[in-house]
Amino acid sequence: RDVGLIGISFATAMTFLGLLVAVANASRVGALGFLSEAKHFMVIPVAGITTFAVLFAFAIANVKHKEVHKRLMLVATASILDAAVARWFLTFLAPPPAPGASPVPPVGVALPPALLVDLFIIAGIIHDWRTRGRPHPVYLIAGGAVLVQQLLRAPVSTTAAWNGIAEWLLHVAG
Repeated sequence: RDVGLIGISFATAMTFLGLLVAVANASRVGALGFLSEAKHFMVIPVAGITTFAVLFAFAIANVKHKEVHKRLMLVATASILDAAVARWFLTFLAPPPAPGASPVPPVGVALPPALLVDLFIIAGIIHDWRTRGRPHPVYLIAGGAVLVQQLLRAPVSTTAAWNGIAEWLLHVAG
C-alpha cells in the first residue's frame, strides 16, 4: 500500500505537471508566431495525459479487483508512452524543420508511435487469450478507448471546440 500511495502521488504530479508543460510549450511556440499550429498540436499531450489520468483513476478505484487493476495500469501506462516513442521517431526519422517553418510537427505524426505502443496492450490481450481463453473486457474497453482517442486527435485538433479548449488552457495557465 505504501508503494501504491507513492505511485498515486507520482501519477498526480505527472498529470498536473504534464498539462502545465504542454500549455507552456504551446505558449512558447505561439510566441514564435506559430500559435495556431501550437494549439493544434497541444491536443496530443492534453488528450494523452487526460486519458492516462482517467485510466489511472479507474485503476485506483479498482485496486481491490486485482485482475481489473493490473490491466488498467498496463493500459494507462501504454497510453502515456507514445510521447516517449514519438520523440525517438522525431529525432531519428523526421527531417529538421526548414528555416522559418513551424517547429511544430503536424498532429498526424503522433499516430504511428501511438500505434506502436499499443502493441503492449495487444500483448496483454494475447496473454489473456492464451491463459484465460479470452481477452479480459478491460483490454477491450480501455484499450479501445485509447485507440479511439489516438485516432481522433488529428481531426479534433482542427475543430472550433478544440480551439476553444486550447485558448482556455493557454489563458488559465498563462
